[in-house]
Amino acid sequence: MFRPVYETQSDLDREMEVARFLERIWDCKFHKTPVRYHVDFVISRGKVVLSYCEVKVRNYSMKDINNMGGYLISAGKWSSAKSLSESSGLPFTLVIKALDGIWYNLVKENFKPDGIIIGGRDDRHDWQDTEPCVLINCERFTKVAD
Repeated sequence: MFRPVYETQSDLDREMEVARFLERIWDCKFHKTPVRYHVDFVISRGKVVLSYCEVKVRNYSMKDINNMGGYLISAGKWSSAKSLSESSGLPFTLVIKALDGIWYNLVKENFKPDGIIIGGRDDRHDWQDTEPCVLINCERFTKVAD
């Protein structure tokens, strides 16, 4: 049995909007990856891949996220990003578009999380929406733009 896909076209459009903005700022190209990669994009300059990348759009400010203890990302996604990074020698870039700007965390080697907690959603009554999540301190993020 297949799980429902909760990611909407609107979600994908918002992520792509962030990617297109960063392409201009960083002089690069974001390429959407097949779902089997478990991360949203690879970032390249020319044909050379620079980084794997996950883009998240949130309805909170980074201050709010910090007050909640830090940014949460699925431990499964974090593990996939770590595996891709280690097997390729490329970094992983986590991009957050929050209410107060666009932020990024470039992870080159230190995939050690700042904590692991149970997180996720329970409003959809899908037991697979609650899972171990990696906690990342907001101090690890750099602001790109307002």
